[in-house]
Amino acid sequence: MSTWGRIIGAAGITTGVLGAAALGGVTAQRRAVRRYRASSGSDPQGYDMLAADRTYSVLGDDGVVLHVEEVGPDDAPLTVIFGHGWTLRAGSWHYQRIGVAGKGFGLGKSNDEARLVFFDQRSHGKSSRAGSDHVTMEDLAGDLAAVMATAAPVGPVVLVGHSMGGMALITLAGLRPNLFTDRVVGVALVSTSAGEASTRSLSRSLILSGGALIKLASATASRYPTLLERGRAGGRDAIWLLTRALGFAQKDVPGELVDYLDEMISATPVDVIADFAPALVGLDQVAALPVLGSLPVVIICGDADRQTPLSRSRAIAAALPDAELVIIEGAGHMAIMESPEIVNSTLRGLFHRALMFSRSPARKSG
Repeated sequence: MSTWGRIIGAAGITTGVLGAAALGGVTAQRRAVRRYRASSGSDPQGYDMLAADRTYSVLGDDGVVLHVEEVGPDDAPLTVIFGHGWTLRAGSWHYQRIGVAGKGFGLGKSNDEARLVFFDQRSHGKSSRAGSDHVTMEDLAGDLAAVMATAAPVGPVVLVGHSMGGMALITLAGLRPNLFTDRVVGVALVSTSAGEASTRSLSRSLILSGGALIKLASATASRYPTLLERGRAGGRDAIWLLTRALGFAQKDVPGELVDYLDEMISATPVDVIADFAPALVGLDQVAALPVLGSLPVVIICGDADRQTPLSRSRAIAAALPDAELVIIEGAGHMAIMESPEIVNSTLRGLFHRALMFSRSPARKSG
């Protein structure tokens, strides 16, 4: 057996044994999933069933084709662009699309609605696959700028980013600060990070973008994607339980919601997941945060987020002392789906402040 074969085999055996032990064995996993689903409610809206007012494609700088959907009046006074997280797609904003679209945001005028723009990140959802040399945070930031240029070539814009989408947003601020001076009038950073400003832990130093573990994972996934996909399919119950544990924190999260998150992640090929991992773990955009300092900014995070812990949001808030920090008690990484009422209320407040900011004499003169 080759060296790569021994690595793959050992990894598969180790993952299977540890996963079964940690989650109580295959039979127990199946029982746990069935029991949880049986006690869950259902979502009356239907995930991925919401109609768009407009659908089109945007071309990225390297030729990648981004899938874009819009909801809301074409002539709305404010455009809001949503960027989703790693392994997800635009559908992760399901409850924001329901709870924010068509809603006035407090200025007392019937036409005060936002035009909402949702897009699939490169290599995710319906967007086309990026080459392995175009999977950096800078590439994602460029895509966000391209969507903004196409969807909202004029007028005030609010940018909303969840997890990886928030990281791309912050990266864009560092690369093109003029956009945040001239066009962007508000920012929402949800369950995200600007990078590590504190001393590196051992685990972090092992997986930084020059670290052996990430290189090994990426090389393995790109060389043996079919084999890894088979292993992934063989452990569906364990993965479902892990998805619930890492994505959500509340005990009464509907099984259908876990199913939907699990489906989004499972639809993302393993080599795509590995492709983007170095960009996330090697992120260092703390220096870009002051670019957002003059804008209305909200920072939203669940206090039980296990992917981008609350400490990351607190660090962003420390760099942006005028920003609003909203901590959602008992919510995990997918707070946008787990606690949508709080998230949506916070976003509507941001839209109100952003539009007022865009109409202020200081902004107009700038």
